[in-house]
Amino acid sequence: MNFFKKIFKLKTTETAKENKSFEENYADLGMFEYSEKGFKFTSNDCEKFINWSDIKQINAYKKDVYVYDLVVMEIVIGENILTINEETPGWFQLIIKLKEVFQDIPKDWDIKIIQPAFAENFTNIYNRS
Repeated sequence: MNFFKKIFKLKTTETAKENKSFEENYADLGMFEYSEKGFKFTSNDCEKFINWSDIKQINAYKKDVYVYDLVVMEIVIGENILTINEETPGWFQLIIKLKEVFQDIPKDWDIKIIQPAFAENFTNIYNRS
């Protein structure tokens, strides 16, 4: 679990320094590469492949960071939890890909979770039965 936290904290901090337009951030694959079997993420010298079939559960919620809310996603893989947030490079494309692969995910979960402001709104958006 510490592996995931270390990777995403480093990469998120690096990206926050870049000045990209919304369109550039939306189209950016970031640290993710996709295949039919899953996705790979890379940060510095660390690389990890996650099979779609290994994902047990996906949860989403908001975190109050005082001035604004931060949308967070937990992807449960076996006994590990990969935690990413909307500042993670490639966030938007990952969300699109997850909705394509796991068609049970509500298409509007990301819209519904943002209201009301500063409420956690913890939601399980995918649970493999």
